[in-house]
Amino acid sequence: MEGVPQRDATRIGADPIGDYVTVLAATLRGPRRTRAEMITEARHSLEDAAAAFEDEGLEPLAARRRAVREFGTHGQVVPAYQAELAAQQGRRTATWIALALPLVNLLAPLMWWDSPWGAAEPASHLYWVLVDHFKAASFLAAGIAALVVAGFSWGSRYLRDGVRYTRIVGLGAVTFLGLHGLVGAAVFGLSVYQWPAAATWPPALAGMAVNTAAFGYAGLLAVRCVQCTRTALRNRHAAIA
Repeated sequence: MEGVPQRDATRIGADPIGDYVTVLAATLRGPRRTRAEMITEARHSLEDAAAAFEDEGLEPLAARRRAVREFGTHGQVVPAYQAELAAQQGRRTATWIALALPLVNLLAPLMWWDSPWGAAEPASHLYWVLVDHFKAASFLAAGIAALVVAGFSWGSRYLRDGVRYTRIVGLGAVTFLGLHGLVGAAVFGLSVYQWPAAATWPPALAGMAVNTAAFGYAGLLAVRCVQCTRTALRNRHAAIA
Protein backbone atom coordinates (compact mmCIF):
# COMPACT_ATOMS: atom_id res chain seq x y z
CA MET A 1 0.00 0.00 0.00
CA GLU A 2 1.45 3.32 -1.08
CA GLY A 3 2.28 5.72 1.72
CA VAL A 4 2.03 3.15 4.52
CA PRO A 5 4.98 0.91 5.46
CA GLN A 6 4.43 -2.70 4.55
CA ARG A 7 7.03 -4.29 6.81
CA ASP A 8 5.94 -5.97 10.02
CA ALA A 9 7.92 -4.47 12.94
CA THR A 10 8.04 -7.88 14.62
CA ARG A 11 10.44 -9.08 11.91
CA ILE A 12 12.78 -6.15 11.33
CA GLY A 13 14.89 -6.02 14.46
CA ALA A 14 15.73 -7.22 17.91
CA ASP A 15 13.41 -4.68 19.50
CA PRO A 16 9.98 -5.00 17.86
CA ILE A 17 8.52 -2.07 19.79
CA GLY A 18 11.41 0.24 19.00
CA ASP A 19 11.29 -0.73 15.32
CA TYR A 20 7.53 -0.30 15.18
CA VAL A 21 7.60 3.15 16.77
CA THR A 22 10.49 4.28 14.58
CA VAL A 23 8.60 3.44 11.41
CA LEU A 24 5.43 5.01 12.79
CA ALA A 25 7.26 8.26 13.57
CA ALA A 26 8.81 8.35 10.10
CA THR A 27 5.43 7.84 8.45
CA LEU A 28 3.31 10.46 10.20
CA ARG A 29 3.18 14.09 9.07
CA GLY A 30 1.81 16.96 11.14
CA PRO A 31 2.40 19.32 14.06
CA ARG A 32 5.57 18.23 15.82
CA ARG A 33 4.28 18.40 19.38
CA THR A 34 1.10 16.49 18.63
CA ARG A 35 3.01 13.92 16.58
CA ALA A 36 5.56 13.46 19.39
CA GLU A 37 2.75 12.97 21.92
CA MET A 38 1.13 10.35 19.68
CA ILE A 39 4.40 8.48 19.28
CA THR A 40 5.07 8.59 23.02
CA GLU A 41 1.56 7.37 23.80
CA ALA A 42 1.90 4.52 21.31
CA ARG A 43 5.25 3.49 22.79
CA HIS A 44 3.85 3.53 26.33
CA SER A 45 0.85 1.46 25.27
CA LEU A 46 3.10 -1.08 23.63
CA GLU A 47 5.45 -1.24 26.61
CA ASP A 48 2.52 -1.71 29.00
CA ALA A 49 1.07 -4.47 26.84
CA ALA A 50 4.45 -6.20 26.62
CA ALA A 51 4.85 -6.02 30.40
CA ALA A 52 1.41 -7.57 30.85
CA PHE A 53 2.28 -10.43 28.50
CA GLU A 54 5.53 -11.02 30.39
CA ASP A 55 3.52 -11.26 33.60
CA GLU A 56 1.48 -13.97 31.88
CA GLY A 57 4.67 -15.96 31.33
CA LEU A 58 5.90 -15.00 27.88
CA GLU A 59 9.59 -14.42 27.21
CA PRO A 60 10.48 -10.69 26.88
CA LEU A 61 11.04 -10.77 23.10
CA ALA A 62 7.93 -12.85 22.50
CA ALA A 63 5.93 -10.49 24.72
CA ARG A 64 7.10 -7.45 22.76
CA ARG A 65 6.31 -9.14 19.46
CA ARG A 66 2.83 -10.02 20.64
CA ALA A 67 2.26 -6.46 21.89
CA VAL A 68 3.15 -5.10 18.45
CA ARG A 69 1.03 -7.71 16.67
CA GLU A 70 -2.04 -6.94 18.75
CA PHE A 71 -1.53 -3.18 18.49
CA GLY A 72 -2.08 -3.45 14.73
CA THR A 73 -0.04 -3.09 11.57
CA HIS A 74 1.06 0.33 10.38
CA GLY A 75 -1.48 0.07 7.60
CA GLN A 76 -4.20 -0.27 10.23
CA VAL A 77 -3.16 2.43 12.69
CA VAL A 78 -1.53 5.13 10.54
CA PRO A 79 -4.73 6.41 8.84
CA ALA A 80 -6.40 7.28 12.14
CA TYR A 81 -3.28 8.93 13.53
CA GLN A 82 -2.72 10.91 10.35
CA ALA A 83 -6.34 12.08 10.26
CA GLU A 84 -5.96 13.47 13.78
CA LEU A 85 -2.71 15.20 12.85
CA ALA A 86 -4.37 16.77 9.80
CA ALA A 87 -7.19 18.08 11.97
CA GLN A 88 -4.70 19.55 14.44
CA GLN A 89 -2.86 21.28 11.59
CA GLY A 90 -6.12 22.67 10.23
CA ARG A 91 -7.14 23.96 13.64
CA ARG A 92 -3.75 25.60 14.10
CA THR A 93 -3.98 27.29 10.69
CA ALA A 94 -7.46 28.65 11.29
CA THR A 95 -6.59 29.83 14.79
CA TRP A 96 -3.57 31.77 13.56
CA ILE A 97 -5.62 33.49 10.84
CA ALA A 98 -8.43 34.30 13.28
CA LEU A 99 -6.02 35.96 15.71
CA ALA A 100 -3.31 37.43 13.49
CA LEU A 101 -5.36 39.23 10.85
CA PRO A 102 -7.33 41.49 13.25
CA LEU A 103 -4.19 42.22 15.27
CA VAL A 104 -2.19 43.18 12.18
CA ASN A 105 -4.93 45.53 11.02
CA LEU A 106 -5.38 47.13 14.42
CA LEU A 107 -1.64 47.83 14.60
CA ALA A 108 -1.39 49.10 11.01
CA PRO A 109 -2.02 52.81 11.88
CA LEU A 110 1.20 52.76 13.91
CA MET A 111 3.09 52.40 10.64
CA TRP A 112 2.07 55.92 9.65
CA TRP A 113 1.84 57.54 13.07
CA ASP A 114 3.54 60.96 13.18
CA SER A 115 4.80 60.49 9.62
CA PRO A 116 6.65 63.46 8.04
CA TRP A 117 4.31 63.79 5.03
CA GLY A 118 1.01 64.00 6.95
CA ALA A 119 -2.21 65.45 5.56
CA ALA A 120 -0.37 67.84 3.23
CA GLU A 121 0.02 65.00 0.74
CA PRO A 122 -3.36 63.23 0.52
CA ALA A 123 -3.61 59.68 -0.79
CA SER A 124 -5.28 58.72 -4.05
CA HIS A 125 -8.77 57.27 -4.31
CA LEU A 126 -7.34 53.89 -5.42
CA TYR A 127 -5.19 53.76 -2.31
CA TRP A 128 -8.18 54.12 0.02
CA VAL A 129 -10.20 51.60 -2.00
CA LEU A 130 -7.42 49.05 -1.54
CA VAL A 131 -7.00 49.89 2.14
CA ASP A 132 -10.73 49.52 2.81
CA HIS A 133 -10.82 46.26 0.85
CA PHE A 134 -7.82 44.92 2.75
CA LYS A 135 -9.34 45.75 6.14
CA ALA A 136 -12.79 44.38 5.30
CA ALA A 137 -11.37 41.16 3.85
CA SER A 138 -9.09 40.72 6.88
CA PHE A 139 -11.88 40.94 9.45
CA LEU A 140 -14.23 38.83 7.33
CA ALA A 141 -11.58 36.14 6.94
CA ALA A 142 -10.85 36.26 10.67
CA GLY A 143 -14.54 35.72 11.41
CA ILE A 144 -14.72 32.78 9.02
CA ALA A 145 -11.55 31.32 10.52
CA ALA A 146 -13.12 31.55 13.98
CA LEU A 147 -16.10 29.56 12.71
CA VAL A 148 -13.71 27.03 11.21
CA VAL A 149 -12.01 26.62 14.59
CA ALA A 150 -15.43 25.98 16.11
CA GLY A 151 -15.99 23.38 13.43
CA PHE A 152 -12.84 21.58 14.52
CA SER A 153 -14.01 21.51 18.14
CA TRP A 154 -17.69 21.11 19.00
CA GLY A 155 -18.73 21.02 15.36
CA SER A 156 -16.55 18.01 14.61
CA ARG A 157 -19.35 15.67 15.66
CA TYR A 158 -21.35 16.83 12.64
CA LEU A 159 -18.54 16.43 10.11
CA ARG A 160 -18.84 13.34 7.95
CA ASP A 161 -15.24 13.57 6.77
CA GLY A 162 -12.88 15.60 8.94
CA VAL A 163 -9.92 15.04 6.62
CA ARG A 164 -11.67 16.50 3.58
CA TYR A 165 -12.96 19.36 5.71
CA THR A 166 -9.40 20.09 6.74
CA ARG A 167 -8.25 19.91 3.12
CA ILE A 168 -10.84 22.51 2.12
CA VAL A 169 -9.64 24.72 4.97
CA GLY A 170 -6.03 24.40 3.83
CA LEU A 171 -6.75 25.07 0.16
CA GLY A 172 -9.01 27.99 1.05
CA ALA A 173 -6.35 29.48 3.32
CA VAL A 174 -3.61 29.14 0.68
CA THR A 175 -5.78 30.85 -1.94
CA PHE A 176 -6.96 33.64 0.34
CA LEU A 177 -3.54 34.40 1.78
CA GLY A 178 -2.01 34.60 -1.67
CA LEU A 179 -4.61 37.06 -2.97
CA HIS A 180 -4.78 39.03 0.26
CA GLY A 181 -1.02 39.30 0.41
CA LEU A 182 -0.99 40.78 -3.09
CA VAL A 183 -3.48 43.44 -2.01
CA GLY A 184 -1.35 44.25 1.03
CA ALA A 185 1.75 44.53 -1.14
CA ALA A 186 -0.14 46.85 -3.51
CA VAL A 187 -1.14 49.07 -0.59
CA PHE A 188 2.46 49.38 0.56
CA GLY A 189 3.67 49.91 -3.00
CA LEU A 190 1.20 52.76 -3.52
CA SER A 191 2.25 54.22 -0.19
CA VAL A 192 5.86 54.37 -1.32
CA TYR A 193 4.82 55.73 -4.72
CA GLN A 194 2.76 58.54 -3.18
CA TRP A 195 5.05 59.20 -0.24
CA PRO A 196 8.64 58.25 -1.17
CA ALA A 197 9.73 58.93 2.41
CA ALA A 198 7.73 55.82 3.43
CA ALA A 199 10.48 53.67 1.91
CA THR A 200 12.82 54.74 4.71
CA TRP A 201 10.28 55.45 7.46
CA PRO A 202 11.22 53.09 10.33
CA PRO A 203 7.66 52.42 11.62
CA ALA A 204 6.53 51.59 8.08
CA LEU A 205 9.45 49.24 7.53
CA ALA A 206 8.89 47.58 10.90
CA GLY A 207 5.20 47.21 10.14
CA MET A 208 5.92 45.61 6.78
CA ALA A 209 8.34 43.20 8.43
CA VAL A 210 5.66 42.18 10.95
CA ASN A 211 3.04 41.80 8.21
CA THR A 212 5.36 39.75 6.06
CA ALA A 213 6.26 37.47 8.96
CA ALA A 214 2.60 37.01 9.95
CA PHE A 215 1.50 36.26 6.40
CA GLY A 216 4.50 34.04 5.75
CA TYR A 217 3.83 31.93 8.83
CA ALA A 218 0.12 31.70 7.99
CA GLY A 219 1.03 30.56 4.49
CA LEU A 220 3.42 27.95 5.86
CA LEU A 221 0.69 26.60 8.16
CA ALA A 222 -1.78 26.49 5.28
CA VAL A 223 0.63 24.62 3.00
CA ARG A 224 1.37 22.12 5.76
CA CYS A 225 -2.36 21.70 6.23
CA VAL A 226 -2.75 20.70 2.58
CA GLN A 227 0.24 18.36 2.82
CA CYS A 228 -1.11 16.65 5.95
CA THR A 229 -4.50 16.05 4.40
CA ARG A 230 -2.92 14.74 1.20
CA THR A 231 -0.97 12.22 3.26
CA ALA A 232 -4.06 11.30 5.27
CA LEU A 233 -6.14 10.70 2.14
CA ARG A 234 -3.37 8.68 0.52
CA ASN A 235 -3.04 6.48 3.62
CA ARG A 236 -6.80 6.03 3.80
CA HIS A 237 -7.04 4.91 0.19
CA ALA A 238 -4.07 2.60 0.66
CA ALA A 239 -5.69 0.98 3.69
CA ILE A 240 -8.89 0.36 1.70
CA ALA A 241 -7.09 -1.07 -1.32
